[in-house]
Amino acid sequence: WRVLRQLLALLLILLTIALLIASRINEEIFSPPRKALQEYHMTRLANPADYGLTIRRYSCLDGQAPCLLVEPDGLSGAGKRGKILRQQLANKQFELPAYGRVKGLIVLLHGRNGRKEDLLPVAERFVAAGFRCLLIDMPAHGENSVETMSFGSNQSERSLPAKALKEVKQHFALPDEPTALWGMSMGGAFAINAASQASADWDALMIVSSFSSLAEVLGSQIPEKWKGVVDALMPLLDLERKMRGLPTIKAIEPKRSVASIAVPTLFVHGERDHYVKPSQGRKLYNAVTHNNKLWITVPNAGHNNVLATSMPLYSEMSAWLLQQFSQLPER
Repeated sequence: WRVLRQLLALLLILLTIALLIASRINEEIFSPPRKALQEYHMTRLANPADYGLTIRRYSCLDGQAPCLLVEPDGLSGAGKRGKILRQQLANKQFELPAYGRVKGLIVLLHGRNGRKEDLLPVAERFVAAGFRCLLIDMPAHGENSVETMSFGSNQSERSLPAKALKEVKQHFALPDEPTALWGMSMGGAFAINAASQASADWDALMIVSSFSSLAEVLGSQIPEKWKGVVDALMPLLDLERKMRGLPTIKAIEPKRSVASIAVPTLFVHGERDHYVKPSQGRKLYNAVTHNNKLWITVPNAGHNNVLATSMPLYSEMSAWLLQQFSQLPER
């Protein structure tokens, strides 16, 4: 009995150590180090008119999720990037409203390790196309007070974009207008889960470089010699998450939610994305049952530069969204 007790004690110690290791790995995945404000963030925040923008701040969800409402500054006119985009859209025969007027709103959700200010250059282009943009600090990122996230897989995360939008519209007395949801990578997973809700009231969805299965993404990053160790650890990672009442890695599969999306959807993916492989994005695209969907491959683009290649991607996304909004009934 003494030997048995010693063995059980040793097993308990080993299990505790293993769970502590699992907890540390999960923390790195679901609570990454928060990114500080960068110089290009602060330049735009301090001088928005130089970029043709006005920026208003608001803290949504009782201060939990800080937001930025980005709109065109009709007095300053479009910035350099905005002028290029407007010319590209003009070349596509789109008649844009005078700069300063908008045709709808886009909620922008950033990727993992990011923050809302990362999307200011993205908003600058969409604003020039005639949209106002709402940028949100996602859970466990930026100045959001929530310490961990689950890639949009729990109910509070699924409802976050819609709740934030409702609060901002009420606070700033925004008009009833067409609204789209745009998400990149982790933000794409949040957007898919948000748009799949039965109560979802979005008019269009745009997903950039996102994944169908978190477990597959993690597995693809592990060198072959370590795959056996990771396979052995995976049940412990999921056990540690279950013990805290959180969605497990294996349960985080946006492809299971995407079939419920009932709005036009655009998917964008880099041809050379080795972090979230194009096959992951294709699985999402193929799982969409709505008949209005479009896939765009960005040549020679990886995960981190998919929005910054020679391809005029912003004009492609803006043109697609303008077309979707033009087909909606007048409000």
